[in-house]
Amino acid sequence: MSFFIVEEGRFLLYSIVLGIGITFVYDCFRIIRRVIPHGIIWVSLEDFVYWIFVACSIFYLLYYENNGAFRWFAILGTLLGMVLFRTTLSGFFVKYCSRFFLWIKKLLTGFFALLSRPLRAAGRATGKMAARGRRKSLQMLRMMKKRLTVWLRMAKIILCKRYSNTRRGRRNGKEKNRIPPEEKRKQARYADGHNYRTDAADSRFRQGR
Repeated sequence: MSFFIVEEGRFLLYSIVLGIGITFVYDCFRIIRRVIPHGIIWVSLEDFVYWIFVACSIFYLLYYENNGAFRWFAILGTLLGMVLFRTTLSGFFVKYCSRFFLWIKKLLTGFFALLSRPLRAAGRATGKMAARGRRKSLQMLRMMKKRLTVWLRMAKIILCKRYSNTRRGRRNGKEKNRIPPEEKRKQARYADGHNYRTDAADSRFRQGR
């Protein structure tokens, strides 16, 4: 009988310790949320992981201490441990640990800000130089565009003048090479075997008569 009572007492003690551990883990999540602000998605994910951890812990206790049989005695012991830790040490633990880690966070933030100050100054200087170079490159591109536009207009004007001159030259050449009708008739008679001198003498003879 005494052995059974000792085993039950030990099982109750394990249940209470499990409840204290479960509450301690949740307080750690609370400290992390105070030090590092979380969104609703991360809070929901942390709660999901926490309740999986709670279910696995209770299953482990029932499996190894009670041969896997479910007992409300274990659940009540776990709840008792959670309530004891919550009402005694939980508030102080979360409060002072949060303050300590916030102080560490502030110290590290200032330290890294001090270290990053030269880098930020160099980044600002580099940004200004890049902005100046970008402005100069845009100005150069605009000037090149204007010059190319002027050159294209000049080339177009020169080509138009050359084209008009060539057309005029062709017209003048055609006019110079054009043969009068009388000359064409003479050439035609010459091609037929007539003599120009004979024709001229005949014309004079006719005029004398």
